[in-house]
Amino acid sequence: MPKIKVMIVDDSPFSRTVIGESFSNLGCEVVGEVDSIDNLLEIYAQCKPDIVTMDLIMPGADGFECSEALLQYDPNAKIILLSSLKDEETEAEARRIGIVGYIQKPLEEELLERIIQNILAPDDLYNLLENKGAEIFKESLAQIITRTTKKPVKFTDIDYKSEALSSQGITTIIGIIGRYTGTMILDLSFELAESFVESMLNRPSKNQDELFNMVAELANIIAGSACSMLNKQDKSFGLRVSPPSVFSAESAQISNPNLNLQVCNADTGEGDIFLGIGFRKGTVLWM
Repeated sequence: MPKIKVMIVDDSPFSRTVIGESFSNLGCEVVGEVDSIDNLLEIYAQCKPDIVTMDLIMPGADGFECSEALLQYDPNAKIILLSSLKDEETEAEARRIGIVGYIQKPLEEELLERIIQNILAPDDLYNLLENKGAEIFKESLAQIITRTTKKPVKFTDIDYKSEALSSQGITTIIGIIGRYTGTMILDLSFELAESFVESMLNRPSKNQDELFNMVAELANIIAGSACSMLNKQDKSFGLRVSPPSVFSAESAQISNPNLNLQVCNADTGEGDIFLGIGFRKGTVLWM
């Protein structure tokens, strides 16, 4: 079996030596060392590591900034944050970015070995979410829109390759949390949103706030119902939704480079709803 390849990102030569020795003792091969963001992507491309260790406090760009740059370059990069600093705020930011592990210094080789095994092991549960998640969210959207408008919904998958998509008018973003983190993006026109309000209330919306509140609640119900359906398939998902964010701007762009979004248009008969759903593995094991 080939050795696990590791790249170490740390501005301290001594720290890099200590980390390297720990990995070598576990049978891994250190294939690259980086001391700043300046040559991060170049060295990563050259050595193609299985795992990247990331120091948090570094001059110029900290570990979070370096991790974001690396994940934009390669969304599949597996980053372990190694730092003497560890609190709820730094953990939350690491989770948001997509860092897969967080170990507090000084390193214990037994714990390091466990996190390596967990990060590189096949994740059948995540694969289930990747394969079925988008279809479940589409099913949830179709059920709720049909229940509201009494009309069927037709889906058209979009070959999503660009990093940005123009908004139709009103965009709602909902974070998904649980064993895995994710994002649902719902986008529709003002006209379609107004049509939904009239279907629900038998009158036009009173103002823009009411329109936005309706869209936020619609997105919340769709995401919540989909998470419930996925949790029924496997309760260890533990998925739940965070409060929706709603915004509108003519020049708004929908993008998230850290997610592998699966996107589609839902034809409601009166207009299209853009649906984007994506998950990341997030934290596998944190010490």
